[in-house]
Formats: sequence, C-alpha cells, structure tokens
Amino acid sequence: MELRDTDRYFEEIELDETYTAHAARTITETDIVNFAGLSGDFHPLHMSKPIGEDSDFGGRIAHGNLVFSIAEALVADMNPKSFSYGYDELRFVKPVLIDTTLTVHREVVETEDYNDSLGRVVYEYEVTNEGDETVLVCEHITLVEKQAASEDDDGS
Repeated sequence: MELRDTDRYFEEIELDETYTAHAARTITETDIVNFAGLSGDFHPLHMSKPIGEDSDFGGRIAHGNLVFSIAEALVADMNPKSFSYGYDELRFVKPVLIDTTLTVHREVVETEDYNDSLGRVVYEYEVTNEGDETVLVCEHITLVEKQAASEDDDGS
C-alpha cells in the first residue's frame, strides 16, 4: 500500500507500507551553494570545479547531508500525530553530482509499542539516482500517537 501525508494513529500504520517519490528532485549547483552557505561546509569537492573534476568523482558533489535533507522532505509522512525520534544507519553510498535526479523510496519496516500513549514506527529510506543506483540509505524512527491515548485525553 502506498501512503503519504496522512493523519493516522499508530494503530492505523501497517508494516510494509511504502511510498515512492519517482524522479522527484534534481540536485542543482544552486542547491549546493545555498547548502554550503547554510551549513558552513565549503569543502573543495562541493565548491571547486577543478578539484571536483580532478577527483575520483569527476565533478563537484552534493553534500551528503543536503541529499539526506532533500530526501527526507520528499518522503516524510506529514502526520500531525507523529514526530521524528531520530535516524539510524545513515549511509552516503554513492556521490551525487550536480544534475543528478533523485528518486526516494520509503517503507515501514518496524512497528512496536513505545509506551502507553505512543507507538514506534521505523521507516527505511532508499535514495536512488536516475541510473537506479543507491546513493543514500537510512532508517527514520518516529513516535506516533496511539488512538486509545488520544481518546483518554478527550475524555471519551
């Protein structure tokens, strides 16, 4: 089942749910320059055309955290009953060059009780380029409000 931008309680989220943003975003030089300014990361592999071209990558590469941030924005579940608890297993598998178009896939790989009012949902993210090569992977851990807890709060 493909789902995104939901308003669901923990009990309504199912293992193996997926969402894919196909050919959703192309990384531009402007993205890299803006991210460098925001992050303070002016590494020559991001900022210098000659150094990038002379590297093993053959050109300037995007910051891994830029790729991660864009990927997260493309597939994040905008559920008001949920919030991020963090990320595990974040890996920058392959470099992303300027003009690379990203596809991002998300799958629910784990659900479990966290406490009386929240459940824990783990999403696995895979980001690929236009050649279908994996460029980034991670697990996004979220905590999601339980329906029973919400009804208790409402006095129902």
